[in-house]
Parts: sequence; structure tokens; C-alpha cells
Amino acid sequence: AIVAYYLEVASSWTAENVERRLVEAIMAPLPFPERIRASDRVPGTRELVVPKLPYIVFVKVGSDDLIVLNIVHTARKFP
Repeated sequence: AIVAYYLEVASSWTAENVERRLVEAIMAPLPFPERIRASDRVPGTRELVVPKLPYIVFVKVGSDDLIVLNIVHTARKFP
């Protein structure tokens, strides 16, 4: 939905750039997921702040994976 939004209101270049930044932010901590900040908003989850984008990614750390639960715009009241 985020990429589709940017395709609609901006350009394909912008949409691809946003998608790339989101993926990079999610992939970066994979070697050490315990370093991701524990969320004080959603118990049992962790929060990734996406550099240079107004998004927070809520994840759950599994035994050998990272599960993306939600991506929330910082202007939105959540939860």
C-alpha cells in the first residue's frame, strides 16, 4: 500500500526509492535482531525507525527470522 501510494501521488522513481529504503531498514538488523529497540507501544514487539522516511516498522523476532507486523507512518496515532 505504501509503494502504491507513492506511485499515485509522486513517481515510480520515488516509489522505488521508498521501497528500497524500507527493505534496507528491515534487512540491516538481521544479523543481530536483539539490537532492535523493544517497543513501548506494542508489547512483545520491536520497532525499527526508517532513516530519512516517516515510518516505523513493527517487527517480532523469531528464532531465526524477523516478522514484519506493521509499517506505520509517524504522523499517525498508533496504537
